[in-house]
Amino acid sequence: MRLYFNGCSHTFGDDLTDRNQAWPALISKKLNCDFVNDAVSGGSNDRIMYRTIKHANEFDRFYIAWTYTSRFTRYRSDNNHDVNFNPNLMHSLYNNHSEFKEYGKLHYVFWNNELYNFKLWLQNIVLLQRYLGSINKPYVMLNADHNHVNRWSVDWNLFNSNVQSLLCFDHMDDKTLHDEHLEIQTLLKQIDTSTYIGWDSWWITTLHKEHSVGPTGHLLEDGHIAVANTILAHDTN
Repeated sequence: MRLYFNGCSHTFGDDLTDRNQAWPALISKKLNCDFVNDAVSGGSNDRIMYRTIKHANEFDRFYIAWTYTSRFTRYRSDNNHDVNFNPNLMHSLYNNHSEFKEYGKLHYVFWNNELYNFKLWLQNIVLLQRYLGSINKPYVMLNADHNHVNRWSVDWNLFNSNVQSLLCFDHMDDKTLHDEHLEIQTLLKQIDTSTYIGWDSWWITTLHKEHSVGPTGHLLEDGHIAVANTILAHDTN
């Protein structure tokens, strides 16, 4: 059996001296399976979606650790390499090309939208679950960090107060807000949380309270052991 893992730096193994101590390697060793860790530092959810579908027929089981909703990926026209952007711009430089940094700045100043970031992430989950299910590929999903599902998955009365600081609230009438709320609730109902490790109760960075982290804030060896054990304890298929 061949296992496939995808995610961001929390899956790639940033701050580890040996990436064979990252949780994908630990799970694969425990299950005695070959594996590929396709995660990258600064990776985005749209990259995860694209790469997983691209390689879906090459593997037997999938472990998907979704990342921060504000990230996005673009592909260079000269070599098709992916360039991953995040609000801190730490990963927006590819070979120190300053134009990528400027592009990232423009995006986060003018076009970043937390509402749409969240909805697109929900769509990615639904679509990838449906796709993997359609080709009979078992999978496990989890979150690298808290994407604040509880902020959005509330009834109509709480929705307004929860998201008021995140939206162009003064430019949205009640019907528009209600439609946004309905769209989100509809997407949430489509997600199969039975295949998820702690849908809105556990994510990798919750272990930061109990385990040591490295210079860039990522779990070290003992933390990755805890991630692997948590996943294996819930992965009964």
